[in-house]
Amino acid sequence: MRRIVVMVLSVILAVAVAAPIASGQTSSQGQNLGQLTGDWWNWSTATSPSPVEGSYKGGAQCNGRYVKGVFFLAGAAFGSPPTVERTCNVPANTTILFPVVNVICSEAFTGHQPEPDPQPYDTACAEPITDDLIDPPSSTFAKVDGMDATQERIASGLFQWTIAYDDNPFGLDAGTYPAASDGLWVLLDDGLKKGQHTVQFGGTFKHTPFGDFEGTKVTYNLTAR
Repeated sequence: MRRIVVMVLSVILAVAVAAPIASGQTSSQGQNLGQLTGDWWNWSTATSPSPVEGSYKGGAQCNGRYVKGVFFLAGAAFGSPPTVERTCNVPANTTILFPVVNVICSEAFTGHQPEPDPQPYDTACAEPITDDLIDPPSSTFAKVDGMDATQERIASGLFQWTIAYDDNPFGLDAGTYPAASDGLWVLLDDGLKKGQHTVQFGGTFKHTPFGDFEGTKVTYNLTAR
């Protein structure tokens, strides 16, 4: 099996998405989207418990302020329960970023799975595996306050992935490793207005390298302040 982690997270895809977005594309605030997805992975392994683990209400797992001017939300790792529900406070009118389907390939997996990754990690591993996951008949969805959200495919390019502690949900050794990710993301560029909001996402995946499976349905109950 290839050494990868698959995060099955969010968002609608009415039409099949083609090539990953160029790494130079930016948000309205000027952040590089590819770099932000690499930052998201570093955020996911910076604290224990990881924000990708389970259901929760408040606490450190709702601390998505990893990059100035952006708030991260997590999905659920492959093999998570069928549903998770999280209740968090978020800053109002601040860019929010979260993944739909998120694949990472990395040297971090050396010794944890029997066969080496195809390299380079981006074009030979993360990109083709993402293609396999999102191609029809697979389907994904994401809703913000009951309305369909827009998804984008974003590739990180090569980056340094820091895993801060050994007891992480991916079963990997702490350290810093070369890596690359690719996937479908939701970017709420203007964030959310003050008040109560609900974000939901998930998907059904068929004919993938991992077989057919139902992605975890994730619900965020958010208070924007």
